[in-house]
Amino acid sequence: MEVCPIKVASRAAKGFVAAVCIIIVLLEAWTIWHERTAEMEESSRATANMALALAQHADQALDEVDIVLKSVIEQAQGKPLGAASKERLHNFLVRNVGEVPQLAGLFIYDEKGKWLASSQQVLETRFNNSDRDYFQYHRTHRQDAVFIGKPIRSKSTGHWVLTMSRRLNKPDGAFAGVVLATLDIQFFERFYHKFDIGQKGAILFGSNDATVLYRRPLLADSMGKSLAQSPLFRQHISTADAGQVTIRSNQDGVSRVHGFKHLGNYPLFVIVAVSEDEVLQSWLHHAIVRAVGVALLLLAIGYGGNKMVAQVSLRERAQADAVRAQAELETMFELLQKQSRRDGLTGAVNRRHFDELLEAEAARFARVGGTFSLLMIDVDHFKQYNDHYGHVVGDVCLRNIAAAISNAAQREIDTVARYGGEEFSVLLPECGSAGALVVAERIGAAVKALGIPHAATTKGLVSVSIGVTSIASADGFSWQPRELVESADKALYEAKEAGRGRAVFREFIARKPTLAWSA
Repeated sequence: MEVCPIKVASRAAKGFVAAVCIIIVLLEAWTIWHERTAEMEESSRATANMALALAQHADQALDEVDIVLKSVIEQAQGKPLGAASKERLHNFLVRNVGEVPQLAGLFIYDEKGKWLASSQQVLETRFNNSDRDYFQYHRTHRQDAVFIGKPIRSKSTGHWVLTMSRRLNKPDGAFAGVVLATLDIQFFERFYHKFDIGQKGAILFGSNDATVLYRRPLLADSMGKSLAQSPLFRQHISTADAGQVTIRSNQDGVSRVHGFKHLGNYPLFVIVAVSEDEVLQSWLHHAIVRAVGVALLLLAIGYGGNKMVAQVSLRERAQADAVRAQAELETMFELLQKQSRRDGLTGAVNRRHFDELLEAEAARFARVGGTFSLLMIDVDHFKQYNDHYGHVVGDVCLRNIAAAISNAAQREIDTVARYGGEEFSVLLPECGSAGALVVAERIGAAVKALGIPHAATTKGLVSVSIGVTSIASADGFSWQPRELVESADKALYEAKEAGRGRAVFREFIARKPTLAWSA
């Protein structure tokens, strides 16, 4: 019988309270994390939509400037620039700069970089722009394409401007100069300041060669800075047209949610970034308030639960001693029951338990048949051994022989019993005659291997005689245990008569079961 576990109720109560607390914590944690995820997703969508709006705005602004550049080319390309023509062209440039707010100035340079015309009141003749990247680009590239250069400081005003230029050609297609439009940085700055990006956010306008054209807020090294080694540019902007990503800045260590979009008509992109901490500031405040509330609730549940557990424990303590005493009694009962089935000297199954097992095997065999073998073993000349060496040594001899027999009968279903005195028996369920003889030979060899001296015999060593009997049938057969023992005993007698120290087999013939009919 199993011992009834004590403190089951109190443990169940503790488990229930703990489970309730854990469920509350898990649900609250899931809710808070879900809200955080939703907040981050909403921020990603917002930055992506903002980047799309800024990209469309930049596309439109640059398209307007490009229209102006094309109109200037129509006015200047292939026409001699006399005094009247220069005056007319100057007025045309001034009028266009006044009408297009993003324009800071319009300039025309000849093939050597000399200023031919500009939107400024006075035409500068002391500067040469052949060293600018846009001039060198158009001088070496014949295609009719707009070029957007790196941000530069204007030679005439000293202010930061963005450049957008097209090539002038001579009638034969040779390089004739450059038409340049400078874009006012403040135009983008004024527009970008309309968007709320927080204190740690940023808006960046750059070219596809990883050059920064403008950044809000504008840092000392922002203009013209290269982003080529930035993970954001290498892993995301350079590989996709648009997207959202959360990444930590290498400059200030701030984690930001970035949305970016490439312009549709120009090799430029826009990035909008907001600080993750600022995005989650409201969520964090809400989460802290809820966490405090949940903590108070858990304290209340824990206090009430402990009171309940304490009451349950009082009842359990009253039962603990009784349960412990019962367990001790049952343990002692099991030990006594186990000892009652064993022979005190050899540790083998005793005669009474042997008879019970044999009765059970007879009943099973009568129902289903099968195979079964029985070995009866007798220590040869054991009386002489006791007379010569004494009973104490004789007891040691029996213990060693019992151990050898147990080792030889190796299956778990095999049973070794002390039948009486120096006699042993072995029950071999589901074992036929061939297997039983093998076990018998193994037992005889194991006993001989012990090398126990026996001076009162001619062989000089202790040996055993074994009688083997077996029964086998596909149908149920009826037999009495005493009949099987008698058959094995007869085989044992034959072994002794044949000179001892050997095994003899005798087939057991069982009878068919008789059926009783009643009217």
